[in-house]
Amino acid sequence: MAREIASAERPQFAHKIELLLTLVGYAVGFGNIWRFPYLTYAYGGGAFLIPYVLSLLCLGLPLFMLELGLGQMTRQGTLGVWSHLGLPRFRGVGIAATMCTFFVTLYYNVIIAWTVYYLGRTIGSLATGGGLPWDAMGLDGAQPCPVSTVIVPAEMAGNPSLFDAATGLFNQSHAADFWCPAGGVPDASTVPPIGFVPLTTRARHCPGAAALHFWQDEVLQQSSGLTDFGGIHEGMLAAYTVAWLLTYFCIFNGVHTSGKVVYVTATLPYIALAAFFVRAVTLPNAGQGAKFFITPDFEHLRDGQVWIRAVTQIFYSLGVGFGSLVAFSSYNERSSNFVRDAVEVSLINCGTSIFAGFVVFPIMGYLAHELSQVNPCISSDDLSGLSSVGLSGTGLAFIAFPIAIARMPGGFFWALLFFVMLLSLGIDSQFAMIESIVTVCADAGLDKRLRRPVLAGIVCLVEFCIGLVFVTRGGIYWFRLFDNYSCLIALFFVAAMEAIGLTWSDANLWAAFKRRVTEWTGIRLGMAFLVSWKFVCPLLIIAVAALSLKSWDVMDARRSRPFPEGTGAFPVWSIWFGWAMALLPVLVALLSTLLPGASSAQWRGRPFEDHGSSTSEQGDGHAKKSEQAYEEEAAQGMPQLEPESQAIESQDPLCIRSGACTVFWNSARARTAARSTSCPAGILHPSTCHLDVPQEDCELSIACRMLVREVAHGPLRAQSPPSAAMRKLDSAIDGSRQVNESKAELQSSVRTSRGPGPQLNPIGLAAT
Repeated sequence: MAREIASAERPQFAHKIELLLTLVGYAVGFGNIWRFPYLTYAYGGGAFLIPYVLSLLCLGLPLFMLELGLGQMTRQGTLGVWSHLGLPRFRGVGIAATMCTFFVTLYYNVIIAWTVYYLGRTIGSLATGGGLPWDAMGLDGAQPCPVSTVIVPAEMAGNPSLFDAATGLFNQSHAADFWCPAGGVPDASTVPPIGFVPLTTRARHCPGAAALHFWQDEVLQQSSGLTDFGGIHEGMLAAYTVAWLLTYFCIFNGVHTSGKVVYVTATLPYIALAAFFVRAVTLPNAGQGAKFFITPDFEHLRDGQVWIRAVTQIFYSLGVGFGSLVAFSSYNERSSNFVRDAVEVSLINCGTSIFAGFVVFPIMGYLAHELSQVNPCISSDDLSGLSSVGLSGTGLAFIAFPIAIARMPGGFFWALLFFVMLLSLGIDSQFAMIESIVTVCADAGLDKRLRRPVLAGIVCLVEFCIGLVFVTRGGIYWFRLFDNYSCLIALFFVAAMEAIGLTWSDANLWAAFKRRVTEWTGIRLGMAFLVSWKFVCPLLIIAVAALSLKSWDVMDARRSRPFPEGTGAFPVWSIWFGWAMALLPVLVALLSTLLPGASSAQWRGRPFEDHGSSTSEQGDGHAKKSEQAYEEEAAQGMPQLEPESQAIESQDPLCIRSGACTVFWNSARARTAARSTSCPAGILHPSTCHLDVPQEDCELSIACRMLVREVAHGPLRAQSPPSAAMRKLDSAIDGSRQVNESKAELQSSVRTSRGPGPQLNPIGLAAT
């Protein structure tokens, strides 16, 4: 169970493995299974691995380390981290990250809903004794296969042996006689070359057309375009509701629940991938698929788009810029080696992508072999013909893979395993992003008014209601709109500002960050970290962002045509809507710097000072207690305080160090503080209590701040009996003459300033 060391301390994962599994589950998602294989397929096979690995080393891994380090060292989510860095004007960066995450989680959960729908239909067909639901077209009693077009020499047009009368498929002995357009399959609109004529045929069984029909007409019930909503798809609404309920129950109690869920969701995909790997390598033509994956086509490396795709794949795959990494690392043990964690998780993530390639490409080889029996323009020796099936985006997961599964012996088993794997991959990435949003809300103080399950429920309910647009019959077009625009700018902006904020904004901040990292973890951040975060990462991000924005009309909306003649109609205003969504987080971040609170006195101070957050930990850089010491003190009822520095007894008689806590006392300043109403949340800033000693020796731990608050506002709390911890602390410091004298003076001043009140003991609590 996640433990809370003290009431004011942030909850933690019960075990280090929970954090690692959470990070792995968050980073390893749908993109590893379908986006990476597709990019490798489209951009040079094995050659794509070169820019992919370089992008990991130069950009992905350093940014992953940076976000883990920021969360762990500040013990805050993506919003509160900036206040603890002493950069309140950068809080808008956290807002931008949260907004981007909000946009993504709106449409990401619909992918999980599609998975739930496929899973439910598969279980339903299994229960009724039918076949797989996406493989029924052309079978007895089912919808007939669509008419397909082939192009043959004019002199062979009347040859009866071209097609098998029993199956409606072409005769394999005439495979070389058919003409095929470059990189595709002919259709009714294809213009044949001179000497060739088109022929039409209808096969008795058509696995490719059947899978496409199931996806478009049953899962999506696809309308003509973005503005044609067509009503709610009831089946998808049910699946969408299940997806959000699963998400809520994974995160409703924070790391207490999500830390346990990942034991299943982060490990199950690897079990499924291992099973698929064993099956894939034994399929016919699997070797041809694996060969395509590892054989590099170095000509593609001349294309700048390949490098851009590699960088963006690393960026999205590792999940930097969303705030989730910052949020989860804030729940980590502060002594944890976040550099090692980042290396391990990044290598696991990219290793998973490569391993998935050795699963997916043998299956694609098998798919090419099967479809080559159906269409003469698909060759089992060349996987490029599979582009006509639709391998980009969701096509690989919901069209190509189901086709291959339907052709495998034991199709129901592999279908169930595949969609359970997709569900596990999607749900832990989804609840990780939702957790980061809830963490930001909690760090903003909403957890003081709402219990964590209620707060999580409100976030999920709001997103559920807004996301209903994705389960209309026009939902696929809104999905594409959000997918293409929502994080087009914001993720690059957030990641760049994280690096710039830490290394460029304040000359003392980098030194303070390095010092805290060394004191808490023992890691020494050398020049390589500074060069990477200060120069390499910002420059690469700016370059990638600039090169990614080559087109104003990202989705080619101006030339879109209604479905089914085209892929769906997008009005021109969708371009403006998309760019408004893309730029909104950045604009909000910039405008937040103009708010009055961004420069108010309550936020000023040195980096890592506590500004009154209820979930913060004191970041003063003093020696830390061991976990065992905390637990022993908690068991004894002792106050669990941070030991302060040993200095100062000789420097001033009013600065006395007592047992667990160094209490810096100055009666004159304390009297002023007692009448002050400007201290945020009643917590006194260290500058109100230090004498002629260095300010770094005059920082109060959380419990000491509580003592000061007791003294400053004692009469308001005098009716409450003193806690056991307070009585023990009172006893520990009672023997000090100087402290007692100072307390007596302060008690007198409080009585004078506030009037008669209950009898107070020396630390401002009601006498018992």
